[in-house]
Amino acid sequence: MSRRSMLWGMVAVLLAATALRLVAFGQIPPGLYHDEAYHGLDALQILNGDLSLYFPANNGREPLFIYLIAASVGLLGQSPFALRLPSFFIGLLTVAATAAMGRALFSRRVGLLAAAVLAATLWHVHLSRVGFRAVLLSLFIALTIWQVALGSKETRFFCKQSDKNLVSRPPRHWFAAGIFYGLSFYTYTASRFTPVALAVFGLYALVAHKWARDKRSWRAIGWAGLAALVTLAPLALYTLGHPDVVLGRPGQVSILNPAINHGDLWGTVWSHTLRTLEMFFVRGDRIWRHNLPWRPVFDPALGAAFLLGALVALRRARRDTAAGFILIWTAVMSLPTLLAEDAPHFLRAVGLLPVVALLPALGLEQVSKWVLPTPYFLLPTLLLFSLTTTAWTYFGDYARDPMTGYWFEDGAVALAGQVNKFLGVGWDGERMLHGAPAIRQVYLAPRLWDDWPPQMGFLLAAPDKVIIGREGESPDVPVAVFTWPYEDWRWAWSLLPTPAEIIVEEGPLSQGDRDTEPYTTYLAFFAAPPDTTAPAIARFSGGVELLGVEVKPVSEERVRVRLRWRATAPLDTDYTIFFHYLRDGENLAQADSQPAGGHYPTRRWRSGDVINDDHYVDGVGQPLPGHDTLLFGFWQPESGVKLYLLDEAGNPAGDWIEVGVDG
Repeated sequence: MSRRSMLWGMVAVLLAATALRLVAFGQIPPGLYHDEAYHGLDALQILNGDLSLYFPANNGREPLFIYLIAASVGLLGQSPFALRLPSFFIGLLTVAATAAMGRALFSRRVGLLAAAVLAATLWHVHLSRVGFRAVLLSLFIALTIWQVALGSKETRFFCKQSDKNLVSRPPRHWFAAGIFYGLSFYTYTASRFTPVALAVFGLYALVAHKWARDKRSWRAIGWAGLAALVTLAPLALYTLGHPDVVLGRPGQVSILNPAINHGDLWGTVWSHTLRTLEMFFVRGDRIWRHNLPWRPVFDPALGAAFLLGALVALRRARRDTAAGFILIWTAVMSLPTLLAEDAPHFLRAVGLLPVVALLPALGLEQVSKWVLPTPYFLLPTLLLFSLTTTAWTYFGDYARDPMTGYWFEDGAVALAGQVNKFLGVGWDGERMLHGAPAIRQVYLAPRLWDDWPPQMGFLLAAPDKVIIGREGESPDVPVAVFTWPYEDWRWAWSLLPTPAEIIVEEGPLSQGDRDTEPYTTYLAFFAAPPDTTAPAIARFSGGVELLGVEVKPVSEERVRVRLRWRATAPLDTDYTIFFHYLRDGENLAQADSQPAGGHYPTRRWRSGDVINDDHYVDGVGQPLPGHDTLLFGFWQPESGVKLYLLDEAGNPAGDWIEVGVDG
């Protein structure tokens, strides 16, 4: 393959990689998992001048990715988009570094094919769209191997024959490789297995290749090792001083832990080995935060290429150092997931990327040799199939399934967005609101804060405007009260100013990892001064006025009907609103309930209050103005008492009202 062909090929690969990683970025996946939010909290500390070498919260985390987040958040503000944006750039750089690595180890064609494989692999696409620091390890692995491969040309590493007339050159590539390798330990915990992979490779090289016994090779490795040690020294010194902080997490998830192996260590080792082998083309990670559950790393086309590439590498490993290296690396860097719970686990196995992309590339290269002169048709077709299946799966099944949002805790993110939207500052769920917060007050139930402290701490733009609990009296400013729906939430009523225009909303559904059913995330009360000049379009007995009717589709089959009531006098009875949705005079649906879903009953109405009373109607499709009408009124189910519709003279004119649906 010519240099020009590879250049244009990489342009196409990077464009495809960009599209897969950038389309609907910040929206798919929805939400923000608390591990991501902890990165954001530490980034805020950095922006406040608290520079750390290691971040102990949330079981301890390496710092490099968090510093990149700090730069992004400092520029763009506190939002899921800003927190995840570094992953996008890291992902693209990794695709490019994979091409360079594959070219240096094998050939231009293998490098281009490996980059294309990585660009189209859902595993890496997803890592490039979320705020997990694991994505950074794959970049530094690719950079390290690339520089080692370039440096090997000085000492004839990864070559089939030695060169006795080798010209000595400055070891710049070895220095770079050492720096990149040292920095890899600042990215993600799985980097701690890389010395094992290198040690196994060293034994293989000593046995199988003469260059490994050449003093020039050891001199070059020494330069790289020195650079790595200097780079790693600050983190190593911190680890010696804080071993419980840096080294505590692996013991919690190791299969040596009896709580994980359940007294059957060897049985667990065997089952995890099988699961790890299956991850490439049979069954992958089950966790929604890492993968569409059970989807293997490679689709059927790339899975077949992976198997063929593994056979090619095995056949060449005796004489080809690069082939032996990628097999050893793949085997050893599978250990972080094999030896821990939840195997296969795509975060713990991230050290496989991008080296594992070289195996399908070798397989595709072999196919191209068999089917010449048609490789330029066959290989793009196979890769286009993989790209299409990834896009279809990720933006279809994965994006639409509500479990994706549940596992990324999008209910917590929706809560923070609603608080910011009410205060008029920060990320409101769709965009950043700038400027000073409005003169308003927010009350947050302690349970809501306790369940999601990292998301609340990172996303809330004006925490001084948020009171945790119910302290204080009703202020003379607009108020929002967010309560936990499964406890006594009626304390919210006492915090609403008098009179007020009141909106009651139920938050989206949430479901934790161990919850059997989804639940409503929060119940919110919004209260602001009412418009006292709004005219009534109808009046009922008891001092109730109808101010307006709004019909809004919320899905293909569901509409929200908002009735706006105003109380001109207190009511001493809790009334239910009977509600019918008619089309051409035929009753399509009925949605009876107390006002605001029972969360602000008529007995609570105060003189001057305006109540936004929402009714959700299923099965009516899209509203049809001119055909659809709404029929509703007030009644008391126990006594049968109704409020009467009044005419202009104030006399009873029936016990219900019918209103047409406007366009």
